[in-house]
Amino acid sequence: MLAKKFDSLEDFDKSDGSDFMLFFEPPSMDGRIVNQFALHSIVSNSETIPSDILLQHPKSFKRVIIPNDVKWEIRDKLDLANINERVMFPGLDGLSKWLTRHYSPRSEKKKIFR
Repeated sequence: MLAKKFDSLEDFDKSDGSDFMLFFEPPSMDGRIVNQFALHSIVSNSETIPSDILLQHPKSFKRVIIPNDVKWEIRDKLDLANINERVMFPGLDGLSKWLTRHYSPRSEKKKIFR
């Protein structure tokens, strides 16, 4: 799709000067990218702050604030859906984080994961 507008990254850098953000799906080179359904973004100008572009288009995103008292309930439901550290971060580091959280007493979990 980029080829329709830009032939190369140099052409992208020389774009018309308007600020915009581009999202793209990276190649599936790593299990982590695949499992996280990764999406990358770049801005048309290196001096542009991405949040400034998003604030110009408030209908294009939504901020969700999760209250502290329901975070563990949500974590438990995500675990049931198999969305956890083991899946999102394949390898020893993800497994270690999941085991630590899974087998820690609830009171210690609050201290570990703040």
